[in-house]
Amino acid sequence: MAMDYPEIDQAEEFSPEQFERFFAATKRAFRSYICRVASNETIADDILQESYIRLLSAPAMREAQRKSYLYRVATNLIMDHHRAESRQRYWLQRSVVPDESIDSRVDLAPDMRQLFAKISTRERSLLWLAYVEGAEHREIAEILYLKEKSVKVLLHRARRRMEVILRRVGFEGSHG
Repeated sequence: MAMDYPEIDQAEEFSPEQFERFFAATKRAFRSYICRVASNETIADDILQESYIRLLSAPAMREAQRKSYLYRVATNLIMDHHRAESRQRYWLQRSVVPDESIDSRVDLAPDMRQLFAKISTRERSLLWLAYVEGAEHREIAEILYLKEKSVKVLLHRARRRMEVILRRVGFEGSHG
């Protein structure tokens, strides 16, 4: 005899109304994540849109999986973008004579965006998901395709790396 368990979240397709509610509930924090991890607000909207389109095109999944799927897609798109950007910079450096005036720019006081740019995309993702999104290690592991135990180690290293960067620019935290 089959029994219905309403508390078990079953895989289901999005209805237009469900998607609108999900989008409204996740868009703001999700865009913030993309902006911070990508370190580029210009591409954030493209990645945001592409992530939601891929979510709509994905096979049916449980409600609890949708947010993780969305963040995983965005993280992969950000990494793809950074790889493409790195390749482009590599070839531009070999084909263009550097402009001497670039080195004479005034060095502005560092802000968090500049400091975050000094760590890897993975480290930015780890720190953002853990401390801004409040994601648990299990969720972070799922989003970033890592083992749960690895998240703890990698997050610790990312914190230490950011701590060194902050100290270099003169920030001393309240704890040592």
